[in-house]
Amino acid sequence: MSQIVDGVLKEWGDRLFYAPVKGKKGRNVCGGRARSTEPGKPTTAAGVKSRLTRTTGRAPEVMVKISGGGKNMGQIKAHLDYISRNGEVELEDENGAVLRGVDDVREVRDAWAKGKIGIPQEGERRREAFNIVLSMPPGTDRAAVKNAARQFAAEQFGNHQYVFAAHEDEKHPHVHLAVKAVDKSGVRMNPRKADLQAWREHFADKLRELGIAANATPRRARGVVQKAEKQAVRWIDKQHREGKRSAPSRAKAGRAAAVAQELAGKGAHANPAAGAITERRKKTVHAYGQLARALAQSPDAADKQLALNIVGFVQSMPQIRSRHQIELEAARTAVNKGGTERGREQQREAARQQKGRDDQEDRSR
Repeated sequence: MSQIVDGVLKEWGDRLFYAPVKGKKGRNVCGGRARSTEPGKPTTAAGVKSRLTRTTGRAPEVMVKISGGGKNMGQIKAHLDYISRNGEVELEDENGAVLRGVDDVREVRDAWAKGKIGIPQEGERRREAFNIVLSMPPGTDRAAVKNAARQFAAEQFGNHQYVFAAHEDEKHPHVHLAVKAVDKSGVRMNPRKADLQAWREHFADKLRELGIAANATPRRARGVVQKAEKQAVRWIDKQHREGKRSAPSRAKAGRAAAVAQELAGKGAHANPAAGAITERRKKTVHAYGQLARALAQSPDAADKQLALNIVGFVQSMPQIRSRHQIELEAARTAVNKGGTERGREQQREAARQQKGRDDQEDRSR
């Protein structure tokens, strides 16, 4: 029985958490053999149970993202100045050297620009560095996040030149990691979606080794439908809310226009990905069902409890809703209540526009 249960856990755990993960090879600009992404750890029944325990227990999810990257030393300088706060925040490089002050930051730039594979001062031919952000939710021990980032960088980018800085000025403990795209063997890094997931898992491993609860599950395994908005989009919308920009991002403006059109009865917004999203959720629920049934057959009381936890987790998954649906419901609520400040402002704005049209008609008579 135990072998049967373990076999089911490995098969369906792979489908739920790990597949498909294939990174893309980097290009070797010096000749020789390029390296592909390191494969993930072999799946074991114990590993799947640990991940199920973290997921159903809603362990904090790590965040690893590529926030950008310079295509020349001018852009790289700007980013290094930003993460070092113009030399006021210490940087640490791949050798463990601690760098502080504008002179140290300048030395890093010179080393990157004049290395075996140099970086041009100008031009935008290709990305010469990757700006990576490693983050955890508020309340996570900041020293542990920095230490985990240090270990992650050393293991993941040990053959690259890099520097990192921990920022203490936001609620989310986070580390900025700048990595030179070409490593010391001449291989140019070429990360893809699968690589980012592998990095998330690696960073979560380092945190757990330091006693920090951390998980790195794909969105589908958590029942999350919406993709995170790009940092540039969030920044534009934040500036718009603060009155620093005259207009929101194109993405937000497009959603607002679609909501307004639907509220006016001019046709429902069609989501071309709706079918694929629904099918993905069905597969996710089915995989959890297979895992729960297998664990329920185990003689181990802890396995049986985990099966119950899985059932509860699936039942509590958020309803499938797009950003458009969420914003449409919020707009309808505001209109129906008519008492919220936002609803009143919309009504006042509509009245002002109508008055303007009426005045214009009066003048044209």
